[in-house]
Amino acid sequence: MKDILIVEDGLQERERLGRLFSEAGYSVQSCSTVGEAERCVQVDSYKAAILDIGLSDKSGSYLFNLVKRGGKVSYVLIFTGNPSVHLKQRFLDEGAVDYVVKGSPQAQNEPFLARVKDLIGAPEKRGATGIALEEFLARYVGEASRNLFLDLDNTYPQCKGCGGREYVVVFGHQAQVPPEVHGRVACAACGKDMDPEVG
Repeated sequence: MKDILIVEDGLQERERLGRLFSEAGYSVQSCSTVGEAERCVQVDSYKAAILDIGLSDKSGSYLFNLVKRGGKVSYVLIFTGNPSVHLKQRFLDEGAVDYVVKGSPQAQNEPFLARVKDLIGAPEKRGATGIALEEFLARYVGEASRNLFLDLDNTYPQCKGCGGREYVVVFGHQAQVPPEVHGRVACAACGKDMDPEVG
């Protein structure tokens, strides 16, 4: 289950909300159309959905019913530029947990983040997945260079996030073309980047 589905056709608002929630630690899926949202809820379920109801391809009511009645989303928040009291009451009566008008104080970063956190809780701490560092070093790194990953006492450094000493190599999401391969070494438990001592 992912944390938040954002359906918003305005690029600036979609990017703002995506950044706001991902930087807070939530897993976020963003869509600009009802069609994209339909595909998302066919594949995943979400703790919360933030829905703009003024999209171009299908009506806001269709989108709301798709998301709310499909059983794939726990909480639905309407995020719209329409300040209609009647529309707000209708969506709340039909099961939306909130109706946030764009540009209002409730739509600003801190209150919006606090509202979502109240509904779905703080984001879960996620570890990193990748190739175990030991395996990566044994396969791809020459013996003389392996010391670059060790502390002065020849052990892996203690993670400053959780205190663990198990690491994985996580490769970048862009195309990897040897000999330039991009990635990072991260704690397997909490995902924080390795921070070895230098000396």
